[in-house]
Amino acid sequence: MTDSKQGKISRRQFLGTTGVAVAGTVTLAVPTVTRAAEKKAPRWGMVMDLRKCIGCRACTVACKAENNVSLGRFRAVIQEATFGTFPNTQKAFLPIMCNHCEGNEKDGVPPCVKDCPEYPGKRMTYVTPEGKKIRYRGGATYKRPDGVILIDKELCIGCGKCIDACPYGVRSFDPFVKAGGDPEKQAADKCDLCVHRLDNGLEPACVNTCQGRARIFGDLNDPDSEVSRLVREHNLDKDAHVLLAEKGTKPNVYYIDPDGLLEKLYTARKKGKLDHFVDQVV
Repeated sequence: MTDSKQGKISRRQFLGTTGVAVAGTVTLAVPTVTRAAEKKAPRWGMVMDLRKCIGCRACTVACKAENNVSLGRFRAVIQEATFGTFPNTQKAFLPIMCNHCEGNEKDGVPPCVKDCPEYPGKRMTYVTPEGKKIRYRGGATYKRPDGVILIDKELCIGCGKCIDACPYGVRSFDPFVKAGGDPEKQAADKCDLCVHRLDNGLEPACVNTCQGRARIFGDLNDPDSEVSRLVREHNLDKDAHVLLAEKGTKPNVYYIDPDGLLEKLYTARKKGKLDHFVDQVV
């Protein structure tokens, strides 16, 4: 069976490597696939530049609008902290989302997928931008060959095991959507990288709307992509540049963090070292 969400993926080839002009005035930056990445599926990932995030939360608003995220819930979260003693204070912001993890080295299955009772499910087919077909297993929570982790709410039974398994706390029940596998319960929900946009050659809404370009998105399997270049230039493949590296989930979301803010904003919070911490509700 072919994954219905792949139907227009070939358009990414049509868009090319420099973007697409709209009405002759606006150019949209889109994920690109160069010849260096043609032999395998893309591996979509994101780089968060903490030097550029200003906490405007345009990403949060764009995500809610694009994906019709339920009232009171967020898929894109900005954690904000002010630390120090007045007047010597510093404010910093940490964008957090689903890390679309690769999974541990042993089996390459992320913990949320592994703990889903409906995984592995039916066989599905992913079609690369070059037309290569890759077979994989679906489920209520599953990972596509391009690294995107998705939720099939029609198969979800509302057990919450994927929510408990996620070490980042970025999954939650959607109070307005019933689980297709058990209508007495609510379905799980999370960021899906705006997969409907991705499969049509467009960037996720949060990336498209980021004012300071603190979010950079692209193919980590393509050495010529901007995200791959940033990973190399800033040594982002080191543990200090991902969240909860000790969990071994191998996130596909990296952070440019020259001032060590990642440690202060995320890890140190649990140790009570921040003078002030504000956390949006997920």
